[in-house]
This record gives sequence, structure tokens and C-alpha cells, in this order.
Amino acid sequence: MSDKGTADNTLDASGVLVNGDNEPVCEKRDMDNTDKHDDKPVKKLRGNHILALALRRMFKGPAPTLDHIIRFLSSGSGHDKFWMITQYFTKIIVWLYAKRGLKSAAERVRILSGLVADYRIMIRLVGLAPMAQFIRYGEQYPAQSRVLRWLDRAMNLSLVCYYPLEHAYWLGAHRIIPLSDKAVENAGYWSCRFWAVWVALQFVHLGEEYRGITKRRKNIFIQGKIDAAKMQEELDAVEADTKSWKIQLLINACYFPLTMHWSIRGSTFPDVAVGCFGTVAALAQAYNVWNATA
Repeated sequence: MSDKGTADNTLDASGVLVNGDNEPVCEKRDMDNTDKHDDKPVKKLRGNHILALALRRMFKGPAPTLDHIIRFLSSGSGHDKFWMITQYFTKIIVWLYAKRGLKSAAERVRILSGLVADYRIMIRLVGLAPMAQFIRYGEQYPAQSRVLRWLDRAMNLSLVCYYPLEHAYWLGAHRIIPLSDKAVENAGYWSCRFWAVWVALQFVHLGEEYRGITKRRKNIFIQGKIDAAKMQEELDAVEADTKSWKIQLLINACYFPLTMHWSIRGSTFPDVAVGCFGTVAALAQAYNVWNATA
């Protein structure tokens, strides 16, 4: 085939190689090659154009979910809850790795969990200032129930004891202030015991809150003539408070075994259980902060 094609090609009077139809062979080949090479940049340009359109569509207009995430992480509570989830969920990962015999990976994740826990204690060093503001606000706008008022004061007192002891524990453990190892250990245990007191009082507080919610719901139905729309609005408010109450009960129920574990010397409560209870409490609190930053 190639020999036949070559035999049909001849030189014209000007010395140009032509085929049987008197067409220049080299120019035709050059044109064919040019078409093939020109096709590649066109395809590349089309690909870049599609990518540019996709990126433009992706980043065009507002990004409400991304904005919400930024608001969540920018808030003090949201920032803490993100690291709280990390701190406790990594304990579960450590248990899973250890169970599969991945000791090196388990140790690396355990180090991460410890660093996050230490960081969360450090950022609580400024906790007394907002605590003082919270106490002041509670005294200016006290709860309607006399029992709740005194419960609030007792719970605030437990936190006033908790924060300085935790600060002393962290500063002493890092050798920032001169404390003996025994004093550091005692500060850690007693800070958790005052936190456990707060958790126990919170159960009583939640019981009083539930009585108030039940009373409000009953009053809606036993009151006289009322507009249907207003009645539904009041019922919706009661339902919202009931939902919030259930979440707070879940959080407190998760904190109870944790505070008991950290308050008892030589506790045998498994670390994976700490991770499970802590993760649930963290997710429930993160849910509240997520809704608050909507």
C-alpha cells in the first residue's frame, strides 16, 4: 500500500512533490497535522471553560450553611463544643484501635485527646469573669419560684468553688505556680466534686422546671375563652420549653457518671465509657449552640 502511494507521487516543474491529482503532498500532510494539533488546545479550552462555570456556580450567591458554621465556631460555646466532641470521641477511637491491636495509632490519638482536654481547661482560665456576670444577672432577674432562686444560688456557689480549684490544678500541673503533686491532685479531685454538686443540684432544678412547664400546659386548657391562635402560640412555647428541658436532662444525665468518676480516687470507670457519655453530652450541647447561632 505504501509503495503504491509513493509511486503515484511525482515532481512538478517547480520541484514540488505532487500526487496523481496534481495536489502538493507535503502541504496536505502539514494541514492534516495542524488540524490534529489544533484540536488539543480547543479541547483544553473547553475543559477550562466548564471548570470555570462549575466554580462560578459553586461560589455564586450566599452560602448560608458555611456562614452558619462560621458563626457556630466563632462563638465561645461553639468553639468549646467543637473541641469537646473531639476530646471525647477520640477516646472511643482509642478504644477501637486498641481492640484491633493498633497500639501505635491508639497512642497517637490518645495524645491528641489529652492535648485537647488540656486546651479546654486552659481556655476556662477566664471562666470566672463570665461566671460573675451570670451570677449578677441571676440576682437582678431572679427566678419566679423561691425554690429555683435558692437552687440557682447554691449552684452558682458550687461553680465559684469549682473554677479556682480547676485553675489551681492546671497551673500547678504545668509548674506555673509552686504546688506539690499532692496539692495538685487534691485540687483536681475537689474541683470535680464541686462540679458533681452542681450536677446533683441541676437534677433538682430540672424537676422544679418540669413542674412549672406542666402547670403552664394545664393552665392553657383550663383557662376561659381564648383565641385559638393565641392558644396555639402558648402551646408551641410550652412545647419548645419541654424540648429544651429534655435536652438539658440528657446532658445532665451524661455528666453525672463523669463527675462521679473524676471525684472518686481510684475509680475503675472505663475510659471508653467516659468517651461515650462525653460525646453524647457534647453533641447535645452543640445542638443547642447550633440552633442559637442560626
